[in-house]
Amino acid sequence: MRRGWCALFASPWNQLQKYRSYLSGHSALATHQVVKGSEFLHVMVVMDDKLAGGNQISYDKIFGGTKLSKTDTENLENGKETTIDRTLRLLYVTCSRAEESLALVLWSSDPAAALVSIKDSGWFNEGEVVAIP
Repeated sequence: MRRGWCALFASPWNQLQKYRSYLSGHSALATHQVVKGSEFLHVMVVMDDKLAGGNQISYDKIFGGTKLSKTDTENLENGKETTIDRTLRLLYVTCSRAEESLALVLWSSDPAAALVSIKDSGWFNEGEVVAIP
Protein backbone atom coordinates (compact mmCIF):
# COMPACT_ATOMS: atom_id res chain seq x y z
CA MET A 1 0.00 0.00 0.00
CA ARG A 2 2.86 2.33 0.84
CA ARG A 3 4.39 1.77 -2.61
CA GLY A 4 1.07 2.74 -4.16
CA TRP A 5 0.87 6.00 -2.23
CA CYS A 6 4.50 6.80 -3.04
CA ALA A 7 3.86 6.20 -6.75
CA LEU A 8 0.77 8.40 -6.59
CA PHE A 9 2.66 11.30 -4.99
CA ALA A 10 5.55 10.86 -7.43
CA SER A 11 3.22 11.16 -10.45
CA PRO A 12 3.23 14.42 -12.41
CA TRP A 13 0.23 16.63 -11.63
CA ASN A 14 -1.03 16.61 -15.23
CA GLN A 15 -1.29 12.79 -15.12
CA LEU A 16 -3.33 12.95 -11.93
CA GLN A 17 -5.64 15.55 -13.49
CA LYS A 18 -6.18 13.31 -16.54
CA TYR A 19 -6.84 10.29 -14.32
CA ARG A 20 -9.37 12.27 -12.26
CA SER A 21 -11.06 13.43 -15.46
CA TYR A 22 -11.24 9.81 -16.68
CA LEU A 23 -12.71 8.57 -13.38
CA SER A 24 -15.35 11.30 -13.35
CA GLY A 25 -16.45 10.48 -16.91
CA HIS A 26 -15.08 13.65 -18.51
CA SER A 27 -12.33 12.02 -20.53
CA ALA A 28 -12.30 11.53 -24.27
CA LEU A 29 -11.21 7.94 -23.55
CA ALA A 30 -13.32 5.13 -22.12
CA THR A 31 -13.31 1.36 -21.88
CA HIS A 32 -15.51 -0.81 -24.08
CA GLN A 33 -17.80 -1.62 -21.17
CA VAL A 34 -18.26 1.99 -20.05
CA VAL A 35 -19.56 3.29 -23.39
CA LYS A 36 -22.59 1.01 -23.55
CA GLY A 37 -25.67 3.18 -24.04
CA SER A 38 -23.69 6.31 -24.94
CA GLU A 39 -23.18 7.93 -28.33
CA PHE A 40 -20.25 9.95 -29.65
CA LEU A 41 -19.65 11.86 -32.88
CA HIS A 42 -16.33 10.11 -33.51
CA VAL A 43 -15.24 6.74 -32.15
CA MET A 44 -11.92 4.93 -32.34
CA VAL A 45 -11.99 1.33 -31.14
CA VAL A 46 -8.53 0.12 -30.11
CA MET A 47 -8.43 -3.67 -30.23
CA ASP A 48 -5.42 -5.17 -28.47
CA ASP A 49 -5.86 -8.63 -26.97
CA LYS A 50 -2.66 -8.39 -24.90
CA LEU A 51 -3.81 -5.23 -23.17
CA ALA A 52 -7.32 -6.63 -22.66
CA GLY A 53 -5.84 -8.82 -19.94
CA GLY A 54 -7.94 -11.93 -20.24
CA ASN A 55 -9.04 -14.79 -22.42
CA GLN A 56 -12.75 -14.01 -22.74
CA ILE A 57 -12.42 -11.95 -25.91
CA SER A 58 -10.05 -12.07 -28.89
CA TYR A 59 -10.14 -9.51 -31.66
CA ASP A 60 -7.21 -11.29 -33.23
CA LYS A 61 -9.36 -14.41 -33.68
CA ILE A 62 -12.28 -12.66 -35.34
CA PHE A 63 -9.96 -10.77 -37.68
CA GLY A 64 -7.79 -13.78 -38.58
CA GLY A 65 -4.52 -12.97 -36.83
CA THR A 66 -4.89 -16.03 -34.59
CA LYS A 67 -6.49 -19.38 -35.30
CA LEU A 68 -9.42 -20.65 -33.25
CA SER A 69 -8.41 -22.74 -30.25
CA LYS A 70 -9.49 -26.34 -29.72
CA THR A 71 -11.98 -25.10 -27.09
CA ASP A 72 -13.40 -22.54 -29.54
CA THR A 73 -13.88 -25.23 -32.17
CA GLU A 74 -15.50 -27.63 -29.67
CA ASN A 75 -17.82 -24.89 -28.38
CA LEU A 76 -18.83 -24.01 -31.94
CA GLU A 77 -19.60 -27.66 -32.69
CA ASN A 78 -21.64 -28.01 -29.49
CA GLY A 79 -23.54 -24.74 -29.95
CA LYS A 80 -21.94 -23.17 -26.87
CA GLU A 81 -20.82 -19.57 -26.49
CA THR A 82 -17.34 -18.91 -27.82
CA THR A 83 -14.68 -16.26 -27.56
CA ILE A 84 -15.86 -15.14 -31.00
CA ASP A 85 -19.44 -14.61 -29.76
CA ARG A 86 -18.29 -12.49 -26.81
CA THR A 87 -15.88 -10.49 -28.96
CA LEU A 88 -18.48 -9.79 -31.65
CA ARG A 89 -20.95 -8.54 -29.02
CA LEU A 90 -18.33 -6.22 -27.56
CA LEU A 91 -17.34 -5.03 -31.03
CA TYR A 92 -20.99 -4.29 -31.81
CA VAL A 93 -21.34 -2.24 -28.61
CA THR A 94 -18.29 -0.13 -29.42
CA CYS A 95 -18.96 0.32 -33.15
CA SER A 96 -22.61 1.25 -32.65
CA ARG A 97 -21.62 4.22 -30.44
CA ALA A 98 -20.37 6.24 -33.45
CA GLU A 99 -22.70 8.86 -34.90
CA GLU A 100 -20.47 10.23 -37.70
CA SER A 101 -17.17 8.40 -37.96
CA LEU A 102 -15.65 5.14 -36.80
CA ALA A 103 -12.04 3.95 -36.83
CA LEU A 104 -10.99 0.44 -35.85
CA VAL A 105 -7.37 -0.12 -34.81
CA LEU A 106 -6.20 -3.72 -34.48
CA TRP A 107 -2.95 -4.84 -32.90
CA SER A 108 -2.48 -8.34 -34.29
CA SER A 109 -0.03 -11.11 -33.48
CA ASP A 110 0.10 -11.81 -37.23
CA PRO A 111 -0.67 -8.57 -39.10
CA ALA A 112 -0.19 -10.08 -42.58
CA ALA A 113 -2.67 -12.92 -41.92
CA ALA A 114 -5.14 -10.51 -40.30
CA LEU A 115 -4.94 -8.15 -43.26
CA VAL A 116 -5.67 -10.95 -45.74
CA SER A 117 -8.55 -12.22 -43.60
CA ILE A 118 -10.00 -8.73 -43.17
CA LYS A 119 -9.87 -8.01 -46.91
CA ASP A 120 -11.47 -11.40 -47.67
CA SER A 121 -14.22 -10.97 -45.05
CA GLY A 122 -16.33 -8.53 -47.05
CA TRP A 123 -16.90 -6.46 -43.90
CA PHE A 124 -15.13 -3.43 -45.31
CA ASN A 125 -15.18 -1.55 -48.61
CA GLU A 126 -12.13 -1.09 -50.82
CA GLY A 127 -9.82 1.52 -49.32
CA GLU A 128 -11.27 1.31 -45.80
CA VAL A 129 -8.52 -1.00 -44.53
CA VAL A 130 -5.02 0.40 -44.16
CA ALA A 131 -1.96 -1.31 -42.71
CA ILE A 132 0.14 1.04 -40.61
CA PRO A 133 3.81 0.01 -40.71
